[in-house]
Amino acid sequence: MYDGVSEQSRQRIREKIGLLREEQTFEAVREVIEFDRTPADIKTAMDGFVIGQEKGKKVVSTAIAFHYRRLSAALKEALVENEGDIDLALQNIRSPRANILIIGPTGCGKTYTSETASRLVGVSFVHEDMTRFSEVGYVGQNASDILVDLLFAAGGNPSVAQMGIVYLDEIDKIATETVAYKDVSGKGVQKGLLQLVDGAENTVHIGKERISLSTRHVLFIAGGAFDNLEILVRKRMTRQGIQGNWKDHLLTDDLVAFGMERQLMGRFPVKVVYDQLTTQDLKDIMTRSADSVLLAYINDLKSWGINLELTDNALTEVARRAEQEGTGARGLISVIHRVLLEDMYGLPGTYTGKFVVDHSYVKERLG
Repeated sequence: MYDGVSEQSRQRIREKIGLLREEQTFEAVREVIEFDRTPADIKTAMDGFVIGQEKGKKVVSTAIAFHYRRLSAALKEALVENEGDIDLALQNIRSPRANILIIGPTGCGKTYTSETASRLVGVSFVHEDMTRFSEVGYVGQNASDILVDLLFAAGGNPSVAQMGIVYLDEIDKIATETVAYKDVSGKGVQKGLLQLVDGAENTVHIGKERISLSTRHVLFIAGGAFDNLEILVRKRMTRQGIQGNWKDHLLTDDLVAFGMERQLMGRFPVKVVYDQLTTQDLKDIMTRSADSVLLAYINDLKSWGINLELTDNALTEVARRAEQEGTGARGLISVIHRVLLEDMYGLPGTYTGKFVVDHSYVKERLG
């Protein structure tokens, strides 16, 4: 990289990189120290993006607000005690964490809630698909690679990385299977995760470089569909003579029965179950969410001078078909694309003006 560059120039490059890293660290710490959003503030901001899941958004907003408020207070005190040394302050503070477990069907907003929250706080965010992890060899990824991804998300800055959020997607896929003919390798991955989630001092190896990275202040959010978990909970409730909504009676014991390690689940004290999205929820996502996929299609066509409009009945039919897809909000993309494919191909350059899609048009396109 430095071939043909004088030692003086190399030194200037190193100094510049050092200054940029210091600025990045200062800005990240400032975001955390000045964090003053209440749970209600975060929930209100989320409402513009995440539709439905009212209880879930309250639970997640509260956990995140209190986590970063605690970290803010601890950092302020530690910086005074350590004469403004950010790295030393981060090493010395102890701030209790309440990691979050979100349970719910695919496409219900688990990942989206977590990512939106990280943007609202202003910290690094890492999305890890746990289906790629294995305890042996390099089958997709190894649990320790989460640290590398977290470091990259923070621009290579370990001080910034340790204040971020890590979302462990499809964590239920690493459950230990209890039947003989299935793979039982999930147990080792869970034990590997336990060390990270517990808040350990770690060493990240990148080439010949070794970087220390603590996860003591990282907020971990895990999500998964946990298919058939409801059956396990209801059976236990029946045995114990408990009545009510199973979502309100979920225990760590139920997750252990599902195949999760008790110690790992104990590190996720905040648990919430998300609901399956209804036709109305999916319709609201198209019309109310700031990240609406329909709005993206409208803007795309508008760039060609085509003003796309969907009637209320058309929106309902699209939402109904998306619900049938069984993939939640993700199904909207598939349905809308099938409805508009021929028009997206043929109209640009040949037509300008209003283009109205009604209920019968949607049914005709989808068959």
